[in-house]
Amino acid sequence: MGSANQAEKWGVMALTALIVDLPLGLVVVYVLAVIVWYELLRLAVVSRLSRRRGDRGRGDALQSESWEQAELAERELEAAEQEAAEASEPDLARRLYYLARKAAKAERDLAIQMASEATEKAVERIERRHQEIDAELEDEEAERLRSG
Repeated sequence: MGSANQAEKWGVMALTALIVDLPLGLVVVYVLAVIVWYELLRLAVVSRLSRRRGDRGRGDALQSESWEQAELAERELEAAEQEAAEASEPDLARRLYYLARKAAKAERDLAIQMASEATEKAVERIERRHQEIDAELEDEEAERLRSG
């Protein structure tokens, strides 16, 4: 009877050790990550087996199909991460930070582009002025040679 109580005690401890308090979004992300990991491992095993068998055409078809499935799973993972980010409050702040950062990068890129265009225009003006001065000097030189 003492061993039965101990077994129950250990069984309950084992079950409570397995219970983890995670947000739903994080659980979804973990599940999708496990699915992607499983698909990648399966892809590696299938491609190795197809190479061993020498059935290259079939292996390529399986590989491309598995690759598409892996991409789909990855897209689902990204969508789940975004949903989880939108669902929780701390992640809302992070998302707003990233949006602000993205906007700042866009503004910076626009400022760089405008500065580059202004620089190009300034260089063109300088080159035109240089050509005008060069033409004036040639005219002066030609007139001096005629008169002198």
